[in-house]
Amino acid sequence: MGESLLNGALIIITFLLIITGSFYNLQKYSPIQNDKILHFVSYFLLSLLLAPYLSYSKLFIVLFLMGGSIEMIQPLAGRKCCIYDQLANTSGIISSIAAIHLWGVFFGIH
Repeated sequence: MGESLLNGALIIITFLLIITGSFYNLQKYSPIQNDKILHFVSYFLLSLLLAPYLSYSKLFIVLFLMGGSIEMIQPLAGRKCCIYDQLANTSGIISSIAAIHLWGVFFGIH
């Protein structure tokens, strides 16, 4: 119960940080100045957190569509839509799924 509650809280916090960072320029508060790294890490972590609840394909589709949707509506908030941001998001999702799969292969956990 406690682990599930913690995971749920981390999912919500990560999701809110992604949304907030997508519509407000929070990069000035980050020690990492390359925003593509932030995109990659954010979607990698969110993928890890959501993996126990979704299949790989659903996980990829949901997060890919979420990232793409955010990128497409950013111009409404005065930000630019950037295909490279979506590429970094997608790379984070795929890397997370690959890491989870390889962990299962090497340690026998699927």
